[in-house]
Amino acid sequence: MMPARNLTRMVVANTLRSRRHFILSAFGIVIGIATFVVFLASTEQVGAVLEKIFPVEQVQVVAPRASLLGKDISKKLDESIIEKIRARPEVDRADPTAVVPRMTLAFPAFGRGNFEGNDLKFEVGGFADGINPDFVSDDDRTRELFKDWDGLKDDPKRVSCVPPPRDSVEEVIHSPGAPRSNPRPGVYYNPCPQPDRYYCDEVDSTCHHRVPIVMSPTMIELYNGQFAKSHGLPVVDTDFIKFVTQRGGLSAMRFSIGLGLTTIAGTNANIAQRKVRRVEGVLVGISAKAMPIGMTMPIQYIQRWNRDFLGEEAATSYSSIIVRLKDRNQIAVFSQWLQDDLDLRLEDSLGEKFATALFVIRLVLVLISLVIITISSINIAHNFFMQVTERRRELGLLRAVGATQADVLLVVLGEAALIGLIGGVLGVVLGVGIAAGVDWGSAHYLPKFPYKPDSWFHFQWWIVLGGLSCSTGFSVLGGYLPARRASRMEPAQALTQN
Repeated sequence: MMPARNLTRMVVANTLRSRRHFILSAFGIVIGIATFVVFLASTEQVGAVLEKIFPVEQVQVVAPRASLLGKDISKKLDESIIEKIRARPEVDRADPTAVVPRMTLAFPAFGRGNFEGNDLKFEVGGFADGINPDFVSDDDRTRELFKDWDGLKDDPKRVSCVPPPRDSVEEVIHSPGAPRSNPRPGVYYNPCPQPDRYYCDEVDSTCHHRVPIVMSPTMIELYNGQFAKSHGLPVVDTDFIKFVTQRGGLSAMRFSIGLGLTTIAGTNANIAQRKVRRVEGVLVGISAKAMPIGMTMPIQYIQRWNRDFLGEEAATSYSSIIVRLKDRNQIAVFSQWLQDDLDLRLEDSLGEKFATALFVIRLVLVLISLVIITISSINIAHNFFMQVTERRRELGLLRAVGATQADVLLVVLGEAALIGLIGGVLGVVLGVGIAAGVDWGSAHYLPKFPYKPDSWFHFQWWIVLGGLSCSTGFSVLGGYLPARRASRMEPAQALTQN
């Protein structure tokens, strides 16, 4: 048996000596591996973007819509439903936020804020919901601010105050500013301590912490991609803390909410005028767990407001229930139980549909790459058969001086493996170069749109390793039959042939 050192030296020397053979054999491998890693890296990045838009690790339970003579008679989601769901074996009971109800603001409301000198009015009713504050803990800042401040009994800043006067023209006034060193006569200023976070409530003439609100990345992307440009407003930085700091802190993120009021003409909502009131909210963070299109606040605020405006039933009925399962593969079992036992269903998951489509696309692209690599291995086999024929005297001489059949087999397979490895490395380099070119073109020529990534590719370590493994493996596979033929060649016959 030939020593490994000598075998390696011979393999490298033979490969470098036959440059034409090397180029012909490696060309297909380079192209195949380049497409392989580019396709996988692109689908990996698309999958990462989809997970930002659609959290696939959880499902949302809703009641099927039903109406009678225009009245909603859908099944109500309440605490009894939550307890039944929490008791299911598919639910991840180790997570205290595995079952989390959401409650929609069930009556009209609209917001008004001053942002960069622009008077913004927007509908809140139907575009706001509440959720358990423990569920929204994306970062320390959000965890600190996103809670039920009105539920705190010992807040030292809850002091008496004089609320702002009503405006004879506007239904909802702007959030008053903090006191200034040179106050303007006749202008109302926020009298509360820490005015960047507290406001004077008109119902009990007491300072209250502004209602903490989070928005989803989807809302921010829609704002950045469409609304901001058309209205001449600044783009919101993805680093929310940096964005808030640049604009003077939380006071720049405050706005008024008119509960019981609406910007929509012709509404049929019947809200008593005595119930109408103004509260103030403040945007404290960006969270993927927020309502996709709208705003999310601690559920306790929504419960109190629904109770005050609509009654106890509205304060105890949930719009949906977020459920985290132990395993994604148990979704089908859980969904069937919901339909059979509770007459409920899972909300149509666009994320799941996109993930399935992405899986199919990835499978097709990988198969295309493997077809290219397979054709390359056939090309390697053809080239090696030619090489074995051309080198029969050399191989016969090798056998004559004592090399075994296994030695000859390993020499030829080693050459094939080396060609495959070098071709794989070149293919990965070519793939990364193609990806860099696409990213450059995207950055310079594609307009900004929601969720546009900085890079369209994510080269995971396993993609690179898989590319090198495929190139080496398929090359060895292509070189096996020629190597087997070379190893079985009789030395005397090979030496006597011209």
